Amino acid sequence: MIFQRTLLLVLFNLFATSVDSFSVSQPSILSSIQSSKTSTCLRAEEESETETTDDEVVSGGDSADAASDILNSPAFLTRKLEVLKSDIEKIDEEIAETQQQVEAGKAEWGPQLEDLQREYTNIQERMSSQNSKGDTMATQQVVREVLEVIDNFDRAFGAIKPETEEEVVIEAEYKALYQKIIDTFDSLGVKKVETVGTEFNYEYHQAVMQRPSPDYEEGIVCDELQSGFMVGDTLIRAAMVAVAA
Repeated sequence: MIFQRTLLLVLFNLFATSVDSFSVSQPSILSSIQSSKTSTCLRAEEESETETTDDEVVSGGDSADAASDILNSPAFLTRKLEVLKSDIEKIDEEIAETQQQVEAGKAEWGPQLEDLQREYTNIQERMSSQNSKGDTMATQQVVREVLEVIDNFDRAFGAIKPETEEEVVIEAEYKALYQKIIDTFDSLGVKKVETVGTEFNYEYHQAVMQRPSPDYEEGIVCDELQSGFMVGDTLIRAAMVAVAA
């Protein structure tokens, strides 16, 4: 009896120790189980996301290839060509309609426009002619005012002969001034009337006298008494000349 009680007591102690040991180790076991479960779930989610991304890439590439195939398909290109031809036909129709309107406008307003153009041309010509005449008249007036100075130079050069070097220098200065006036006349289109050695012309020459000349035949101008000038074809003053008899 004592042996059986002792055996039971030992068994009871062993059972109690086992239970205490199990209760102490249980949290670590549960923690290991939960950690393993969490890791497994995370790996599963990552694999799922990777598969989804790969599917999307593959799907996007397929869509781009499909769109490219549609844009380059014969049916699409044919339709595009038809649309372009239709647009060109519409533009051609608009051009033809515009040309018809232009021709109609020419038929209606063409003669009037031509008349206006002719009138405009005539006005320009008249104004140009008037301006030219105005310029010529102004030049003639200036030349007439300066002719008296020219005549004084000519009379002085014919009457005074320099005798000293100083007088020669003075004469040269006056001749330079005289030549400058003649050059200015030339730039304005003013020309001297040709006299000595030319045939007498009553339009440009005024005969003051006739006299025999051993150098010129009858009717030829043998001497110039006063210079004559012209502006273009307009005579400003006739030259006073002596004619060989």
